[in-house]
Amino acid sequence: MDQIAEVFNNSGALMPNPVLLAKNAFTSGISIRPKRIDSTSYSTGTFIVDVPEDVKDPSQKPLWILDGQHRITGLSRSAQSGDPVPVVLLLDDGSNAYSSPLLANLFAQVTTAATKLDELHNEWLTYAFNLGKYATSRNASDAAKRAFETVVELCRTPAFRGEANPFFNNVQFNEHRPASPTFGGFSFKCNALGDLVSRHYYNLPVQHRVHLNPSELAAELSHAYIALHQTVGNHASSVFFGKAQSQQTIMQEAFLVGVLARALTYGSTADYRSLLQELKFQNTNWDFSWVRALSGPANTVSKRIARNVLEDALVRGALPEASGNLADHLKGNGAAVVLTFSRLTPAGRPAKQGKEQYKMLRGATGSHNAGTTTHVKATEQTSNVGDFEILDAKTVGRPLRYKEIEGRGLCLNGEYSNPLEIVVVMKHYGDLSSQSELQINW
Repeated sequence: MDQIAEVFNNSGALMPNPVLLAKNAFTSGISIRPKRIDSTSYSTGTFIVDVPEDVKDPSQKPLWILDGQHRITGLSRSAQSGDPVPVVLLLDDGSNAYSSPLLANLFAQVTTAATKLDELHNEWLTYAFNLGKYATSRNASDAAKRAFETVVELCRTPAFRGEANPFFNNVQFNEHRPASPTFGGFSFKCNALGDLVSRHYYNLPVQHRVHLNPSELAAELSHAYIALHQTVGNHASSVFFGKAQSQQTIMQEAFLVGVLARALTYGSTADYRSLLQELKFQNTNWDFSWVRALSGPANTVSKRIARNVLEDALVRGALPEASGNLADHLKGNGAAVVLTFSRLTPAGRPAKQGKEQYKMLRGATGSHNAGTTTHVKATEQTSNVGDFEILDAKTVGRPLRYKEIEGRGLCLNGEYSNPLEIVVVMKHYGDLSSQSELQINW
């Protein structure tokens, strides 16, 4: 109700749908009389309904609200409490057409069995009338509004910069009409795409002058998609454009996140095709049939990795270190977790000076003499490591996990065997994993 009052505090807001009223089945006093023309006997076809006021006993009030109680209460708390309200009035002329059981049944239907609007229809109305997250009183409303406007521009604009827009009429605004962009894949619902643009562009600080306007940003998404199709081979089996069993929404979203990140950094990009060729998209096998799983925890890890990798590559315009292409990098090539060793201060805290680092590379088995740097903590990981666990390498059965090293750090002392033997289990895209072992002496 407070949110409704907030909406009506905007002087331009009107009640969009009528309140359903009925005569109190247990009281009387309402009169109905036909409206006449200039006090003659000729009827106008309309009626005048006289409703008595000043009723102190709530049970004797002449009208019941069957539907719209929250709207009425919200309006009454707003700056427009005196505004007229559209109503539908269930009223007879004494024939008892609306009995109390019938009114009770109607009340039950409108309050418990009402059919909700389709998700996308509701999103459009919320946007069009500046409600919910698009309300002008909300701090983030400008970002949400511009993001959704970007989606609208992407769907309604036939061409950008003289080139046909493959998303024209191909973003889903209707629950019953799925979208099908020209080159396949990227079949986004308007609300999901709007949230993506808001979260990864308009809600973030821009590094290149000012944010692109919605039409300009829509053009970026369109041209990046065209360049991707021109650069990637084996469309039918690719994660971007392939058939249903080959497509991966995670990778499609990650590509758009990378485009949005590049727009934040550089503004408009003139030649996406050259950028993607520099990143070896044309030489990469985008058939990800090697993926084991993309559901449950693997979904969260894979989404994090894909977005980090594509964002980093598209912004820097360079491949990750030790990887010849992005697909191999997603699998775990060159993966590493960095351990930082520090001396302890008299207060028992890690000192800022004299730190040493050890990179635990995928598949490696090594050793490190910590000496007096007896505080150890995992501080970095490559972009293809979505999550990791540090376990005791000697434990048989249920593994012993060193969460302290993963978190605030562990102090090597007499509580632990010297050397301490650990194994880092790194998790990669598609539920793949790898390991690195290390023996720590001190």
